Amino acid sequence: MAAWAPELESLGRRLPTRIVGVGLVEAAAGAARALAEMRPTAVVLIGTAGRFSSAKPQLGDVVVARRIHLASSAVKRGDAYWPAPLPTTLETDARLRRGLRLPSVDVRCPLAISKRASRGTDVENLEAFAVGRAAAAARIPFACVLGVANDVGPGGHRQWKTHAADAAAAACEAVLRAPSR
Repeated sequence: MAAWAPELESLGRRLPTRIVGVGLVEAAAGAARALAEMRPTAVVLIGTAGRFSSAKPQLGDVVVARRIHLASSAVKRGDAYWPAPLPTTLETDARLRRGLRLPSVDVRCPLAISKRASRGTDVENLEAFAVGRAAAAARIPFACVLGVANDVGPGGHRQWKTHAADAAAAACEAVLRAPSR
């Protein structure tokens, strides 16, 4: 799965794929629909990510998500809070992660793209939490492979436009090379 078609171009027709939509809401709805239609035995979300300046991955690296955190700038500022029953963290499937043989990172999933760096996670992606929750609800193992396309910050969008296609292609290639697929 991927948020939008350009992120899966490098896979061609080698694996069954679905586009789920951009952002938390669209990705949740699209992933639930795709899981009901396909009934897969595992799900791998492929996409791009922005890295935080203090993060280990470099631009162009491909990483696999270990933990994915729902993020809110309002919660961070203290202007809001998460209600107790709301899941805000998920862990990806350890077996899938190991099989992908990529560096593991923590991923932050906000409602919108961040304009300034944050601490506590390595990279940011808008859809990983939503797709992971849809997979968890369907009891399907989930992994997330991301190509690092930009730094999070004011110049991030310009950087992403320059590097997104290569980052997504690298993520697709990493999935195709994985011995566990």
